[in-house]
Amino acid sequence: MTRWIVLAVLLMVSRSYAQSTPPRPAFEVASVKPGVNCDAGGLPISVSPGRVDFRCITLRALIRDAYSGFVGGNLNSRLLEVVGEPHWIDSDHYAISARAERGASGPQMMGPMLQALLEERFQVKVHMGSQEGSVYALTVLRSNPKLRLSKEGSCVAPDFNNTPTPGVKPSEPAAKYCGLGGPTKRDGAIFITDWYGTTMAELAGRLIGSEVDRPVIDRTGLTGRYDIHLEFVHDMTRFGLPAAPDDSGPLIYSALESQLGLKLTPTKAPMDVIIVDQAEKPSEN
Repeated sequence: MTRWIVLAVLLMVSRSYAQSTPPRPAFEVASVKPGVNCDAGGLPISVSPGRVDFRCITLRALIRDAYSGFVGGNLNSRLLEVVGEPHWIDSDHYAISARAERGASGPQMMGPMLQALLEERFQVKVHMGSQEGSVYALTVLRSNPKLRLSKEGSCVAPDFNNTPTPGVKPSEPAAKYCGLGGPTKRDGAIFITDWYGTTMAELAGRLIGSEVDRPVIDRTGLTGRYDIHLEFVHDMTRFGLPAAPDDSGPLIYSALESQLGLKLTPTKAPMDVIIVDQAEKPSEN
């Protein structure tokens, strides 16, 4: 008799939990097509109120964004590596347009909604794990690095939960968001970038990690927020293209040392990763 009472209580609790758990957010409408004109340039991702568009993007990049782009509504300091097969998640490109209900935030669309889309249309199944891999450790080259501490109020925290505001007028200065870079200017082959109110973890994971051939982890021991100004030349050999002329400017490795007093050192370290268990090519719309 006691056994049946316990089972009845468990059933009531499970029903109550199911009723109180909100449904998983999902896009109202989504179109998935093969990517075209992938060499045309331009931003691969566009996020606007209630809508997200991917112009030409691989499934590996989609998985990386969906499962590690945001943490608790805030931008993650580093996108996690995605490991596993099938091989086509790196070679096939897709154009995706997805529309959400009014009021959906950027973190919702780029997080749980994108996860739901990938799981429905690509039959994606993943789990989180850890494995040792090749990384760069960002360290302080000298006892007095050439870093400028941010002044209080010099940047504003980005609010990804509210609808983005329209762009500023040409005569108005662009907002400086803490932990994010300003518009990158180009002078010949040299790229000039400014980041505001940035931690070393954000600098390592967002700016430097996107410019080198392996993940970057912060081992500087510095805990403040800094305004970063960096001038460097992209390493085009990573993409099988000719290197810039020797006199065009420094690569990011030497730019970090000479301009900021920081250094990248190759090493091995355990890393959190996203492991792909299953993925299938999407059906035609």
